[in-house]
Amino acid sequence: MTASKSTQRPVPLAAQFLKLVGILLLLTFLVEWSVLFITPQFNNSQWQLTVVNQFIERGATPLIGFVFIYTGFWIQAVSGSATQPEPGESAFRDWRFWVFVLSSLLGLLCLLGIPLYLSITGQITEQAVNQINQEAAQAEIRVEQEQQQIKQLASSGQLQQLLKSNQLPPDQRAILEQLQKDPQALDKQAGQARERIRSQQQEAVKRAQQEAFVNRLRVGIRSFLLAVGFITIGWSGLREHR
Repeated sequence: MTASKSTQRPVPLAAQFLKLVGILLLLTFLVEWSVLFITPQFNNSQWQLTVVNQFIERGATPLIGFVFIYTGFWIQAVSGSATQPEPGESAFRDWRFWVFVLSSLLGLLCLLGIPLYLSITGQITEQAVNQINQEAAQAEIRVEQEQQQIKQLASSGQLQQLLKSNQLPPDQRAILEQLQKDPQALDKQAGQARERIRSQQQEAVKRAQQEAFVNRLRVGIRSFLLAVGFITIGWSGLREHR
């Protein structure tokens, strides 16, 4: 055993630098992502979405870190400077084992993040659609109230006096003048206003759903690719480490 240790070659600087950079990239990602859990809001959909987005959007950083670490191990093994484990020594005592386990776990988190992201975005999209529908309903109520007010003014018998006065807002004056010429004008304008509100409502709902679909597709594909990368590195390292 002493002879084997004395003939062991020194670790190449390239391997040391690669492993160092890889570890720093990995720690940077874990620290930045862990900061989000200092003030957790597990019942807040937006906070949940931020956590998943941060993990997926920055997932390339630890992936590159694992590639550097794996490459460093490979250079060390090729150069003959890799430390050989003692006979019967447990793999759990080797930090390289835990690096590859962590890579596999991150890959699993990426896979689990896909249905989680779909669920969260579904809730947020539903809330946005409900908000759009509520605003459209309130806008129609305002149109109905304005229509009733103008009808009351027109039926009060004081239409001429109101038109001669300077107390009416310009928009109401224009409507009353048109109503004087065409009794059906108010209903036509109210109908057109409702059509505009419903058209804008449909466009807003469609836009929200399309945006959610694009985000789901983008994050889903990215998360799946990251999972493939993490799991490939983790399992390859664990297989070679046995």
